[in-house]
Amino acid sequence: MESFNTQYRLKAAGFPFTVGAQRTLSKAGGERWEMEVSASNFLGEIRETSVFTWQGCLPVTHYYGYHREGLGRVKAAELRIADKQATSERTEHEPYRYAVDEPATDKIALTLALQCRLARGDRDITLNVADERGVETQRFQVEGRETLEIDGEDVATVKVRRLREADSERQTWLWFAPGNDYTLVQLVQENDDGRHVMNLESLP
Repeated sequence: MESFNTQYRLKAAGFPFTVGAQRTLSKAGGERWEMEVSASNFLGEIRETSVFTWQGCLPVTHYYGYHREGLGRVKAAELRIADKQATSERTEHEPYRYAVDEPATDKIALTLALQCRLARGDRDITLNVADERGVETQRFQVEGRETLEIDGEDVATVKVRRLREADSERQTWLWFAPGNDYTLVQLVQENDDGRHVMNLESLP
């Protein structure tokens, strides 16, 4: 997978305006890669960072960081994984440690895993995803193909849904463009607070 810098617009439920968001992937030295997702406006900033190495089609996480700042408050979290042990530190929480028995990715690098798995033809995808609290097994399934308009251009996409419990109040869909290295072009999440949508501004 090549480095990239892609721009998105994020529309969150309950807010009358959109926010600019950015996803970047770059080499971090040696075999390591760094991915960053950030969004900001006059109210504050959110930034997530992942440092990983590729193991087949899985970006195996070594570090994940989260930083949110706004309205005079700061919320931060860091996760470090080494030798099958994870150490989590969060604002206003004591450090927490847990075992990571199988290679795991994180909540932002998982989109890269999906890109890679889709490119090799997988339709049912299972990933171990680590966060500040532990490791969760997440399942994704290809629902079909759709054409989306990106910057005035019709783009063929593959629609993927995260499989959750039937009574879950949260649902997530992701759209990837096969003709553009399976770039993530849209993400929709529906929660009990409404619908959140992130759209790619233009194809790389």
